[in-house]
Amino acid sequence: MIKFMPWLFITSVIALLTVLSGCVTQNYENDSTIPVVESDSSNNEMAMTRISLGLGYLKMGNTSQAKLNLEKAKRFSPNLSQVYTAFAHYYDVVGESQLATNAYEQALSIDAKNPDTLNNYGVFLCRHEKYADAEKYTLKAIAIPTYLMVSQSYENLALCQLKAGEFVKAEKYFTKSIQHSPNRASALLQMVRLQYVIADYKTAQRYLKRYEKATRRFSPEALSLAYKVFKKQRNHRIAKNYASMLLKMFPNSYQAKQYILNALAHTEADDLARVYQASIMPTIDTSPQKRVVVLSPNKAQKKRPKPESKKVKNTESSSVEKITVKHTQSQEKVVLEAKIHIVVKGDSLFSLSKQYNTHMKTLERWNNITRSDILKLGQKLHVSLPTHTDVIPTNNATNNAEQEKTQ
Repeated sequence: MIKFMPWLFITSVIALLTVLSGCVTQNYENDSTIPVVESDSSNNEMAMTRISLGLGYLKMGNTSQAKLNLEKAKRFSPNLSQVYTAFAHYYDVVGESQLATNAYEQALSIDAKNPDTLNNYGVFLCRHEKYADAEKYTLKAIAIPTYLMVSQSYENLALCQLKAGEFVKAEKYFTKSIQHSPNRASALLQMVRLQYVIADYKTAQRYLKRYEKATRRFSPEALSLAYKVFKKQRNHRIAKNYASMLLKMFPNSYQAKQYILNALAHTEADDLARVYQASIMPTIDTSPQKRVVVLSPNKAQKKRPKPESKKVKNTESSSVEKITVKHTQSQEKVVLEAKIHIVVKGDSLFSLSKQYNTHMKTLERWNNITRSDILKLGQKLHVSLPTHTDVIPTNNATNNAEQEKTQ
């Protein structure tokens, strides 16, 4: 279950009330020297008070009183964007998603650069599986210089990408969340889970260490995940220590009961790992290979020679992107595409595995590298291999010699 960070609108309501309370002017009636103090934002203050009351009632489940107070807030300040953002939250809670969307759009039409509205709209869109729009509005909120909840928004954005199955983007946004707040425990724990999902257990272990240092507390979720990380690395001693802590500190937790039942054989992170593995499995092309037949003009009418059981050497050059396959029993040539990727800035084995829909271990095997190796700019990597086994270099002299033999 992916859980987003708490809704940020109430925080903005409190902040705006503080600002409005100090906004006053002085007027002089009938040219008198006695000033009359008036509040420029009295209506806005009353509207914000009604919004706070409405949200309080909504939290308690009293939707009638919640809507009543929001309507009063709207009468006080019909052009205050926070009124419509509060209405959007109300409609979302009561299941009126279209009305919530309309309220968010109305709020943004009044104040298009309100970061809290943009962020909350992004969370709302993600919850309704509109992932591209959710990303767009959340990034708009983050881009506003006065916005302070950047780390939380990046974490929300990463969770949204996980929900969408975009694991590369999820890792990118979790990283940004941690960069903006290096001791953010929730983002660190989510990164541990993500690295477990993509089977990078060493990196998961490093983030686990940072999480434990940042929080100095334990939770059943963290202990069970730590157990799984070390169990996958066959470090049974440390894994057992985490399991013992889980049973002693949280004996009534769901994770402890699952450990007693089946040693945590099946967890939510394992479900997500299966989704990831399915997303990177290569698509098998069962269609027959197309052949390009090249016939010599002088020998087009000649009878084909009998097939020979001669083995052809298998050689491959990493500098070419097309391999020509020649059959000695005929004049046919088959051209297969052998994809070669040239490394550019930002490339990693993980991003390439996602880009070419190929498992990282397969890329390691094809290119004789390991996950710890540093990719260099301009380095050429095989990202697919031809399925045909009879491959020879496309050399004219060699081809001519082979043709003479077959004649």
